[in-house]
Amino acid sequence: MRAIAITLALLAGAAHAQPRPLAPDEISKLVSPQPPEVVLLTFGVGERIFEKWGHAALCLDRRVCFNFGVTDFDEGPGMIWPFVRGAQRFWVDPEHWADTLGYYMDEDRDIYEQVLPLTPAQARAVERELVGTLDEKHRYYHYDQFTNNCTTRLRDAIDRGLGGWLYTTSQARYPLTFRELGLRGLADVPALAALTDFVIGRVIDEQPTRWDAMFHPGVLREQIAALLGAQPRLMYRRHGPAFPTEGSRWRLPMLAIALVFTLPLLLARRWRKLERPAVAWAALFLTLWGGIVWTLVLASPIPALRWNENVLVFVPFDVVLPVLGAARRRAYATVRIAGLLLVSALCGIGVLHQPLWIPVLSALLPFALMAMIRPKFAPPRE
Repeated sequence: MRAIAITLALLAGAAHAQPRPLAPDEISKLVSPQPPEVVLLTFGVGERIFEKWGHAALCLDRRVCFNFGVTDFDEGPGMIWPFVRGAQRFWVDPEHWADTLGYYMDEDRDIYEQVLPLTPAQARAVERELVGTLDEKHRYYHYDQFTNNCTTRLRDAIDRGLGGWLYTTSQARYPLTFRELGLRGLADVPALAALTDFVIGRVIDEQPTRWDAMFHPGVLREQIAALLGAQPRLMYRRHGPAFPTEGSRWRLPMLAIALVFTLPLLLARRWRKLERPAVAWAALFLTLWGGIVWTLVLASPIPALRWNENVLVFVPFDVVLPVLGAARRRAYATVRIAGLLLVSALCGIGVLHQPLWIPVLSALLPFALMAMIRPKFAPPRE
């Protein structure tokens, strides 16, 4: 979901600056003489659309913070295709503690601090993990919101410092699905929440383990408190209004948009001259969604985009509708209706898991009207 948010932000031209990274000569002095104090910082939701899920950083001795959420936002729309292809490079930057805090205070985002209760050996292990990520061989990674992001990288570093203990103790199921966790960040962006019904696939409707749920900074904070006893301390509270965690999914407006492309077909039942332009108008909607869904499924290695049950709802073949004769178009519509009813049945018995009822209705309505427009036949000759 964050990849979609970043994509929309890029289209809107909304890039942002990052805190200043350490200079090369400063990086060489990162390892302290004594085992460091390891501090987890988690940051609340921000105003920008790609800040809706919070952020996190792992810090040593309140001197340096490791930020894995860095990429070249100046690339603009050129980043969109790499994001879809799962090839957009992110990397870690070491940043001054004061610069990190100042940046997120200026952003007016909540800041929580948790001092990890580690033994000297464990603290040294986490330090080695973090400093080792600055090596060019390990510094870069390809972003995936749910499995490989700026927060999972911190989780993994802490876990390796603990010898795998965090992973082992976090195998119970989290009460929310990936989709529910993601949608909490979109409560005040209902249009984007509605878009996820169409383009985000079935894997995020699974209930994750608590380990997997720690892709979310808020869950990481909760689990570190519960498992390590490191209670979060609020360092800075947002002065602006709180962001909601529940809101409209904008499903009825999405259905209304589908109706805009469907209603001309209803008029075409009475005024047959409108039939072909009405079919072309409806086909534009169906083909657009078919093209988007199938392009993401075929082009993206990201599981949340690749395994999308909407491939059974929207197909690019609908582009042929305007050129089919009336009888063949009616037959095509009948076949598509049967397929959509089968999809609905599979949802009903739990074989399909995505929230498909708005996509299914969006496709079913125009095909139902096309099937009801009977072809004209010439009257028999004497």
